Amino acid sequence: MNPNQMNDPRINPDAIDHILATEEQLIPSSGFLASVMESVQEGARTPARIPFPWKRAIPGILLAVGVFGWGAVQLVRQTIPAVKALAFSQFHLSVTVERPLEQVGWIALALALSLASWLLSRRLAGQSGWL
Repeated sequence: MNPNQMNDPRINPDAIDHILATEEQLIPSSGFLASVMESVQEGARTPARIPFPWKRAIPGILLAVGVFGWGAVQLVRQTIPAVKALAFSQFHLSVTVERPLEQVGWIALALALSLASWLLSRRLAGQSGWL
């Protein structure tokens, strides 16, 4: 009890002591001690964790940081003159389709071959049907 509760007239320490003295003792179940000791022994048998090899990883990490840092420096160094030389003009995209039916035919052939190979692979895997 803290000192403030000791001075509280509603709390009677003698009554609390009497209640605690008449309570039954707590006795663990029959297998509790055995299961606790078994888990303690199992924990003692478990090998220690292998620590991460920081001494071997640090050179690789430093090398990766250096490569990415140098790449960033070169990117900035090459980008600044390119942006300055860029002339902002209207982009003109001219798309001419000479033989549209021939292109559609090639696309249809590619789709048909993809579907045929997919169906063949499903059949070889033992699955039949579309889905």
